[in-house]
This record gives sequence, structure tokens and C-alpha cells, in this order.
Amino acid sequence: MNDLETLTAINEIGYLLLKHGAEIYRVEESIQRMCEGLGFHDVEVFAIPSYFTLSLTLHDGTPYHSSKRSRTNRIHLDHLYELNCLVRQISNQELTLEQINQKIHYIKHQKLNFQLILIGYIVSAAMFCVFFGGGFNEMIVSAIIGFVLYYFIYLMELLNMNTIVRTILSSMVLASIAIIAHKINIINNQQSVITGTLMLLVPGIAITNSLRDIIGGDFVSGLSRMIEAILIAASIAIGVGVMMMVLKGA
Repeated sequence: MNDLETLTAINEIGYLLLKHGAEIYRVEESIQRMCEGLGFHDVEVFAIPSYFTLSLTLHDGTPYHSSKRSRTNRIHLDHLYELNCLVRQISNQELTLEQINQKIHYIKHQKLNFQLILIGYIVSAAMFCVFFGGGFNEMIVSAIIGFVLYYFIYLMELLNMNTIVRTILSSMVLASIAIIAHKINIINNQQSVITGTLMLLVPGIAITNSLRDIIGGDFVSGLSRMIEAILIAASIAIGVGVMMMVLKGA
């Protein structure tokens, strides 16, 4: 296989791993295994949640360096499963360059199951509301908020809106619906609705991954993820707080 074309494919796989929410150690390890499996030498990989750089020596002794940046990351476990299988096959030299590019093309064009995600938003919001003490009416309102929130977040993603701004606006929307429903006496327990639906925005995975990165020794990526999670949590508080003051919620 042509070295430069092969490395272009490897860089694309690393980019997709970052984009779809792979752990930092997995991104570094996957790229390193592919390069070493294909016979490259002096392989060094450094990654953070939005960027990775790769340096190595080609088969003819020429030094090589590349970097990739992922500006928008979203966890997609189906893509990660396909990418991990592809990494193993490349590491074992089971595929030709044409087959590798075909699989990358397939993964990049594999669509999300939007219906399943929508159901997850609705059911999660309703169940979390019940968990926090809500009744039947509160559960129904929370399910409606989950439905609205899914399309609202999807719209903002299409507009490439910043994560912090997106979180503030989303929390404002859900708080507004809960407060208005309480004011017109549809629900009695406003707090259970707000708290339950806010769980859709809580950065639990980011916090978990940041702690795992820190424990694993990837302090830069761990701290950056932790800062991101703290900023998202603050954005949630700001959005809800603003609407509570504006609409004078209980």
C-alpha cells in the first residue's frame, strides 16, 4: 500500500474516533496499533478531546507528521464499534487500502437512529421526573419537554451553535415549559419536572471520561473534559435561573 494514502486513511479513522466520543487512550492506542501493524517506525501519537497529532517514520526513512482537529463531537456507539473492528483488521493487515477506504466511507455515511434517540429523550425525561417525586401529570409534561428538547437541540446542532449557548437555551426552554405548566395548574410539582428534564443535559459521560483520563495519566485531556463539564453545568444553572427570575417560577 502507498504510505501517504494509507496514513490519510489512518488519520481519518483517528478523526472519526474523536468525533464519535472515543476515550483519549483508545484514540492514541488505536492509531499507534494501526501504524505499527503496518510496519511504520517511531510512532508517537498525542490526543486531546478535540485534536490529535501523529508523527512517525515512513518505510523509506522519511519523517512524517500530521494532525487532525474535530470541532464537533457527539457520542455514537455504533460508529465506535465499527471503527474498533476496522482498527483490529488494519492492525492485523487483513485489508487492502481500497477495502479500508470503503469501510471508512460506510461508517461516515451510517445514519443515526433518530427515532430511537427521540424515544430515549421522551422516556428518560418522564422516568427521571417520576424518580424525583413527580406524579402522572408531571410525567406527561416531562415527556412533552423531552420531545420538544430533542428537536430544539437538533435544530441548534444544524446551526452549528456553541455547546455552552446551546445548553443555556435548552435549559431556558425546558424551564419555561415547566413554569408555565405550573402557573396554569397542569402540574403541582414544578421542581420534579425541571430536575427530571435537566438530567437530559447533565454532562455525566464527560465527567466520567475526564476522571478516567486523569486516573489513566492523561491529565491534559482529563482537565479539559472536566472544565467542559463544569461549564455545561454552570450553563444549565444560568438558563434555569434566568427563566425562574423572568417568569417568577416557584
